[in-house]
Amino acid sequence: MDDAELVGGVLVGCDDPRAAAVELARLLMAERPDRSAAIRAGLEPDLVHVLRNRLRGMGDGIPTLCQEAAAWVLGRRSLVLTEPWDLVASLPSGASLPAGLRHTTGETLVQLVVGATQRLCLAAPFIDRRGLSFMGDALAAATSRGVRLEILLPTRSTQADDALHDLTATIQADGSPDHYSVATLRADAPWAHLKVLTADSTAGYIGSANVTGAGIGGRNLELGVLVRGERVAIVEQILHMYRQC
Repeated sequence: MDDAELVGGVLVGCDDPRAAAVELARLLMAERPDRSAAIRAGLEPDLVHVLRNRLRGMGDGIPTLCQEAAAWVLGRRSLVLTEPWDLVASLPSGASLPAGLRHTTGETLVQLVVGATQRLCLAAPFIDRRGLSFMGDALAAATSRGVRLEILLPTRSTQADDALHDLTATIQADGSPDHYSVATLRADAPWAHLKVLTADSTAGYIGSANVTGAGIGGRNLELGVLVRGERVAIVEQILHMYRQC
């Protein structure tokens, strides 16, 4: 996932993304975090903290990156959405997006996490450290603002334990462990091959991409949909049908 998309996720709610990008760059380059200044600029302090950790060492490149992110936000706003779903794809880094394709997998997942206000549900048969790291800081920030995060533990992913260990450590350091849980499947559950992330029962990703470096980072070609509306709650019901209580 491109860093400009990640920064754009912090600017997406600002009335004037370009002006906010200037202030965000100043906050990211400051010697110490300044929560009050972030709030005055209309930025979520916890997400600014996530970016400070992610972009540490970028130095003078930060202002340019923030303006690229502002342009990304303005570009998204210029699109008129008339359907309750949109196509999502994982493509190699730097690849040109086909006409009409507006969302990449990594960007979509992070946007769902950033926009959640109540609950996030994540399920995938394969999870690895690199894949979960794309969302780790954003997930921690979500728990810190009171969003409940539940991950449906895959049953055959040999690398999931290490990935979840890293996420747990990130949430303990920068989030709220009380808002994070891992669920398991019942013994009689079928093989859960679905790849899903839902937010607040109103928006969700459904697709082919596992939460792996290959699935999200662009080594694989993946397709999915970003769906919105009441029927997302049905997706969550399916996730919970075989959940171990």
